[in-house]
Amino acid sequence: MQFQSLRMLRRATMLVGLLLAPAQAATAIQTLVGEDSPAQILQVDSQWLSQHLVDPGVLVVDVRPTRDYLAGHIPGAVSVPVDDTFSINPPRYLVAPIRSIQTLFSQAGISNELNVVLYDSGALVDAGRMFWVLETYGHRRVALLDGGYGDWRQGDYPLETEVTKPVPRRFLAIVQPQYLATKLYTRLAINDEQKVIIDARSQEEFRGEKSSTQRFGHIPTAINIPWEQNLQQQDGVTRLRPLAELGELYAGLGKGKDIITYCNRGRQSALTYFVLRRLGMTVAHYDGSWLEWGNDKNLPVE
Repeated sequence: MQFQSLRMLRRATMLVGLLLAPAQAATAIQTLVGEDSPAQILQVDSQWLSQHLVDPGVLVVDVRPTRDYLAGHIPGAVSVPVDDTFSINPPRYLVAPIRSIQTLFSQAGISNELNVVLYDSGALVDAGRMFWVLETYGHRRVALLDGGYGDWRQGDYPLETEVTKPVPRRFLAIVQPQYLATKLYTRLAINDEQKVIIDARSQEEFRGEKSSTQRFGHIPTAINIPWEQNLQQQDGVTRLRPLAELGELYAGLGKGKDIITYCNRGRQSALTYFVLRRLGMTVAHYDGSWLEWGNDKNLPVE
């Protein structure tokens, strides 16, 4: 009965939300999430989400594989596996083109006015990747659920297995180039003192002891901050480290620098991108990452 009541309330509030003007919905979202701090806008916890689960201006997106979604998910969440955002044409590790992304998000019920809350299994990597995709294609109201599905379950919040049928909406995709680092942009950054390149892979990969490509090593001048250092384990749940600790972790980058993140396939470093955005830094994510760089013999390697 609890699940049915929650679902009925969710549907009713969605209908109300459809009647709201975009400006009214945007105002409501800002009131709910807060606009004083980047951390408040970009990240929420399970308690906040449980209190706003039926708000018409909030859409919860489950980025896990479909099989995991069907086994149980947050009530009202729509399923958009992060793998669906990758290109279906070679090279498949790159983000899908703008038309594909626009269609995918529109069919999932994502509009530019809604506040989107993302969650994954709890590792936060896939949610971080989806966060970067949404921002790169112009969505300005995206938040990540800290702790993901693991934190939600441990908090004994309601779950459901019934598939949420999305209400199609119009998502207007507009590429934000400041968040996307191309191969050329990254190449030029090597000799630019105003830019910092972060290699989010393991120390072994950074030192060239192992590699997922034909060549070993890292992009010249890059500094190594493995993506796992953004996280901490608490009571069996993976969460982001406190903001103050993350600030200390990246304090040595230098003020006013433009930052580029990369890893192997552009997943883990997208989480680093999220963290740096949360810290208010200027950051772009190199989508091609080491799979592109390490297999291109024309590019320098250390």
